[in-house]
Amino acid sequence: MESSTSAHYHVGSALGRRLRDLAELRPGVPVLSLYVNLDPARFATQPARSSVYTSLLDEAHKRIEAHETDHRGKMSLRADLERARTFLKDFSPQGGGSGAAIIAADAAGLFEAFTLPRAARTEVVIDDSPYVTPLVTAADMRDWLVVLVDSRRARFLHGSSDGLEELDRLSSDVDAPTRRRGPSDVPQWVERDVEDHLRRVAQKLDEHLAVGGFERVLIGGAEESAARFEEIMSNPARERLAGRFQAEVDPGGAAAEAIRRAALPCFVEDERRHEREVLDRVAERLGRGDRAVAGCADVLAMLEQARVETLLYSEAYEPPDPVVLEKAIEDAIAQSAEVLPVRHYADELREHEDLAAVLRF
Repeated sequence: MESSTSAHYHVGSALGRRLRDLAELRPGVPVLSLYVNLDPARFATQPARSSVYTSLLDEAHKRIEAHETDHRGKMSLRADLERARTFLKDFSPQGGGSGAAIIAADAAGLFEAFTLPRAARTEVVIDDSPYVTPLVTAADMRDWLVVLVDSRRARFLHGSSDGLEELDRLSSDVDAPTRRRGPSDVPQWVERDVEDHLRRVAQKLDEHLAVGGFERVLIGGAEESAARFEEIMSNPARERLAGRFQAEVDPGGAAAEAIRRAALPCFVEDERRHEREVLDRVAERLGRGDRAVAGCADVLAMLEQARVETLLYSEAYEPPDPVVLEKAIEDAIAQSAEVLPVRHYADELREHEDLAAVLRF
């Protein structure tokens, strides 16, 4: 009997760890993939969400009954629908979520739900594998280390613009001025204690970077504390620094969602920078006719040869045959290529059929 896989993912890093497995999964029974647009501007209330859930599930029922499969496949799809109905009954996206996705294949023990940070088109797909294109497009796959620091405390979180998870905390016994013997001693003692504390935080940061595989670092805190901590960071840690943002190291533990919102401009700026850098690389290489291609036919040919280093497509790209983009993304993931939905400079891909690739060789 198959073991059951059931999970609900929210942050991009968690989704990133699972995406390759989903893209490669062929369970031998039909897979039901459900996507629902929960844009807060349109579906802010539970009655509004319930209405769109009902429409989605009705459409799924029609598709399931019309789908040609054997008895085992039909029963699996019907069970998928009931589990989806149960999940969506009271589902409300948290942390700024704008959509939801469900990937299910009951006979293979699979049921996974995802809160999407960006709205996806409401649709039902039944196929022999999970339909992952909207997941890739909607989610932020980065996994960054975020450090909140002040003169006595530090918090470590990790994740992306989609969400952050608590990782570690650190506090130091930095004496308040009232606990010192005299006014003349206070600055010297406090200064030394704060310096020691920041060095401990910097050491802990290096430890997390050594084992966590985090791509970039963000520092949060009051401007003075954050700037001072940046000076103390090791050179390898400073090389991964993506920016600083204002935030309090709340002793009661500020919600990770509040920290995510404070850090969001840093994530967005880095996203824009990376898109610009890769698009410039594509333009330069296309100009030389060297290690870059554009347009659907050429990109698919390079994926067939496993030569793609980065696959780029417009976030709003909707090819006449959706299978084309889905296959391209699945192949890129299987080859450990970067998949980059272009959000900020999508117009630059229009002349290339909204699809391009940087090549390894």
